[in-house]
Parts: sequence; structure tokens; C-alpha cells
Amino acid sequence: MTRESIQLEMNFDGTNENRFKQRFDLGEFQLIAELPVPSADTPLADAVRRASDFEYLVHSQEGPKASIAFVNEAPAGYALDMVQFATELCKYSRDRHILYLHGRDNSLKDILESVRHAHSEGFKNFCAVTGSAVPGESEAETRKHVFLESVNILGAIRDAALPSISIGATVNPYQYTPESALAQSFKMFRKLANGADYLVAQYGWDMMKLQEMIWNLFRREINIPTVARLMFLTPDNAEQVCAGGFHGVNISPDFEKLLKIERAHSFAQFEAAQLRRIQIHAAGARLLGFSAVQIAGITNVALLETVFQKIREAFQEFKTFEDWRTAYREYYDRLDMAPYPNEFYLFDKLLETDLPTEPLSFESGIRPPTGSEKFRRKLAGALFANADKLPARERRLTKKLLVSCRSCNLCRLPLTDYVCPETCPKGLANGSCGCNKADNGCELMSAECVYAKRLRIANSRVDYSSLEDGAVPPIEDRP
Repeated sequence: MTRESIQLEMNFDGTNENRFKQRFDLGEFQLIAELPVPSADTPLADAVRRASDFEYLVHSQEGPKASIAFVNEAPAGYALDMVQFATELCKYSRDRHILYLHGRDNSLKDILESVRHAHSEGFKNFCAVTGSAVPGESEAETRKHVFLESVNILGAIRDAALPSISIGATVNPYQYTPESALAQSFKMFRKLANGADYLVAQYGWDMMKLQEMIWNLFRREINIPTVARLMFLTPDNAEQVCAGGFHGVNISPDFEKLLKIERAHSFAQFEAAQLRRIQIHAAGARLLGFSAVQIAGITNVALLETVFQKIREAFQEFKTFEDWRTAYREYYDRLDMAPYPNEFYLFDKLLETDLPTEPLSFESGIRPPTGSEKFRRKLAGALFANADKLPARERRLTKKLLVSCRSCNLCRLPLTDYVCPETCPKGLANGSCGCNKADNGCELMSAECVYAKRLRIANSRVDYSSLEDGAVPPIEDRP
């Protein structure tokens, strides 16, 4: 298909179409290629020219169709305007693509302005992301920034009621302690309740965790499109993965050893191993019930074309789940993909064909709250039951002594089980960020994730509503 025929085909689109959503609705499996937004010091015309072959390749794919996910994880002001870049690059069929919306140092007003602008230009698919700490950033530096949570972004876009849009949310299923796995599970359901139309899984390599995510939705009778995000490894980013350089990406010692062996080989051998890996994981995601795969880590057009072709070949190679499962197990040759000693899975008999009815009992795996935690929660409940309806300065000293209050301009204690959200370095009130370490330690400080405490309290009360119902409002400025 030539560029001219693509342009002619796309010039007469109806204004209410959304190809990306329609393909999900029709059950058509899709390929999504990530395209990072260039840095702010790149002239826009140069950025568009360099990415034009990438965009053309994506547009020209047949069976399965492909889309672009525009991503920008740089700090605010360090990248080109995403909407402007995407608009200049994609002249046709913009309803095929996704714009990722990051909450770091953003306000709801700014997010909605970007969404309305993008929508007026024909972009109709968005994905909400809270945002991450910048690599190398300290806890103190992170606390200087506001993180607008994806839950709040979802609700705001939903309430804007723009026609034909589809809003996604991310989830990290690669969690290996009861606390971290359940915290992500509850937050996933909160995101769905606040308007998420589809879900994108963080990248990882443990296919049992991807199936766990699908089964978790199945047990709630939720049928929603899901995207498996896969990273194509280069020698450089493989080294970063092994060194823990990607927040929330925790691999097992076995897999780390395998990657180091592959890096010791020639470049051609290393790349061949990664092409086979992307084939196995993409085919597996499709057979596990995912609706699309999103490929990260590739900006080279020739390599992306090869990856697309290899994935199509894998779809022909693996016709049944059983055939794929055999190949997956042989490929990893009995490697343990869980980061020992943290090996928690929500379901038993994963990678089997029988669907589960109930998850494993997780209550016994969560240790009870300490005596101090129970006492503080009980006393805070008595003293601050209406704190969210009163001026934030009310009883500030008592709050500081009892729950480590950091003097927000809006007190949210009654909505967060009386665990102050600002004890989290990112100030997250609607759920854990998914960037925690394998043992559920915070990515930024030498302590467990704040949500472990919240989960212990909820588990002791057998009441998880505060972890997945509603949405805790954002604060305007962090203290």
C-alpha cells in the first residue's frame, strides 16, 4: 500500500469514528508501537521528519492492524508538546492512536485542556498515568512534585463526556507479595470504576502474572479490553533491567542470569534471542485473552518492521494454548520467573486451561496490623472522622503527632483509613504506584510501601472498600 492510497483512504473518515475502540469491540487483535515524544530542544519539523517512516510503517500494517502510543515520561517542560507533535506527525486516521497523559506536575485543568485540544484534532484514545520519580531522584526531591493520580485523571475525562473517546489506565500485575499484589488489584478495580475503558499492563516477562490479571478480571465478570506491554530488550536496556533501573520492573535471579548470558554473546545472537522472546510473549498474550500488545523499546523503523513480521509469524506458529505453553516452558527451561523469596500468586494452577472460580485465600498471607497501628487507627477514627469536611488546619498538631500529618490544604484522612497519603513520597491517596521493589519496599525510601499498612488495616476489618471504591480527591499543592 502506497502513501497516496493511505491518504486517499483516510480522507473521508466520519467524525464519530474511533477505529481503535471499534477493533476492540470487534475482537480484532492489535499491535501498538510506542513512540517517545522527542526532547524539547528538538525542532518540531526535525522531530516529525525523523518519525515519519515510523508512522508510515504503523499505518501500512495489515492483519493485525497497528497503532502508535505516544509516550512522554520526561519531567514537565523537557519534551515537545505531545498533542502538537502527534498532530503534525499523523495527518490521517488519528483515531487509531493513543496519547499517554502523565500526572506528574500536571493539573486537572491542564490535562483537560490537552485532551480537548487533542480531541478537536481527531485523537480519541488516551491512557492515564500517574507518573514516576525521575531516575536518580531522591525522596526529598520527589516530594517537591505534585503527582496527579490516574484515578482522578480518568474521572475528569469521563465527566468531560467528549464523544467517541476511549480512556485507558495502566496496571502493574508483576507484584509478588500479598500486600503489593492486592494493592494493585484493588487499584485496578478503582480505575475501572472511575472510567477506564481498557487496561494496559506494565512490561514484564512472567506470563503467569499476565494470566493472573486476566483471571482477576474474569472472577469479577469484567470483560474489558486488555493490552500487554512488552519491552524489546537491547543490550543497554537489558543491563538497566538487571540493575533495577526501571521502577516497578522486578525480575527473578534466574532471568537476570539468563539476560547476562545473552549479553555476553554477539549482538546478532542477542538480537535473535530477543526476537524469539517477543514472539513467544506476544503470542502468549493473545492466547491468554489479551486484546493487543504494546511494544516498548524500539525506535528503529527497520527493527520495528522485523518485530511486526516476527509477531505475525508467531501467531501462525502457535495455534493453540497448549502448543504455546509447551514452547514457553521449553524456552525458559524451568527458570523461576518470580523474584525469590517473593513468589505470591493470587491463583493456583496458572497457565492451565481451566478457569478459576475463586482466588487463593490471601488473608493469611497478610500479617496483622501492629498494636500501634491498631491503636492509632482507632484513635484517629474517633478524633478525625469529619476531617475531610473541616478546614485542614483543624487539630493539625494532633494529626502530626498521631498520623504524621504534613499540613496539606485538604485533609483526606477519613477517605484513606486514617493513613496520611502524604507519608507516601508521591502523595498517592488512591492506591499504590506499582513502582515498589520486589519485597514491597518503597522505590524511594527504605521502608515498605505505605499501602501495606492500609492493606493490613483493611484486612483486619475485612473491609476493602476504601481501597477500591470512589476516588479520593487530589490536593492542589503538596506541603
